[in-house]
Amino acid sequence: MNKEKIKFRKVERKDLGEVFPLLQQLTEIDYSSRNEEICWNLFISNNSSNGIVGLYEDKVVAYGAIVIENKIRGESAGHIEDIVVDKNMRGKNVGIDLIKELIKIGNDKGCYRITLFCDKPLLNFYEKNGFKINRNEIVLKTYLKK
Repeated sequence: MNKEKIKFRKVERKDLGEVFPLLQQLTEIDYSSRNEEICWNLFISNNSSNGIVGLYEDKVVAYGAIVIENKIRGESAGHIEDIVVDKNMRGKNVGIDLIKELIKIGNDKGCYRITLFCDKPLLNFYEKNGFKINRNEIVLKTYLKK
């Protein structure tokens, strides 16, 4: 795989058929019965969500998003979500490039802070990509069954 062949762009409605199977690699939530039109309309109605896809040979091989939160004090913070690279493309720096693209979006939108939550096995990956580990965070994960 030639690294230059990965192109990143804003996610589009037509990408959902490829993004959902990628997300399935990330979580145990079943996306196969989701109504793509409803999901897309909910996604685009939230103008703080900035999703991007990574394309290799016109196939979606990566997805990630940064949600921009406007603080009451006049600042913006970014939160990176749903980082996933197709299992066949892992180990080829696609994830690193995806994170860089999302950080660039956050910087372009004036975020003073960009955060993400991840599972323990991924801490080293994110630390190598400029994130600092804060051991004082408390996270509640609740997944609604749909």
